[in-house]
Amino acid sequence: MCRVQLRPPLRAAAYGLLRVMLPMVTVPAELEAVRQLMDEEEAALRAAGLRCARPPLGIMIEVPAVALTVDLFDAAFVCIGLNDLTQYVTAAGRDAGDVAAFADPSHPGVLRLIAMVVDASHAAGRDAGLCGDAAGDPAHIPALLGAGIRSLTVAPAALARTKLAIAQTVLS
Repeated sequence: MCRVQLRPPLRAAAYGLLRVMLPMVTVPAELEAVRQLMDEEEAALRAAGLRCARPPLGIMIEVPAVALTVDLFDAAFVCIGLNDLTQYVTAAGRDAGDVAAFADPSHPGVLRLIAMVVDASHAAGRDAGLCGDAAGDPAHIPALLGAGIRSLTVAPAALARTKLAIAQTVLS
């Protein structure tokens, strides 16, 4: 991540709630490298007399290896990027013609990974959300809630049907 990209969130966090999420993280060292850059940029902004604050730093979980080792990441929060995670877990791209049907976010392997991420995140005291097309698809919402997800990021057009699907889901 470029230093110049870190300055705006550091400045904006001084004026309200803001969280920074890193995409496509694969190893804890990437998170630590960004944290170090944030430390340096925050110090530079303060030295320049500019108002700034440190926003919580989280990760997007799109890589199966990260889902399996989320406990090794010192992130303030996590969000599962379900489109990419599903593609990598099922070895099938949703836009890859003959194999697109296999890119199913309700595949048992995908749901088990989601549950593992949620459990490990909650054990560490951090939030675990989910984004992706299935987050706003009423056909997938019961399975996602069953896997422990309690925070979904959806497009504005999907908000009403997502709320309805959540309200109609009975968890045992």
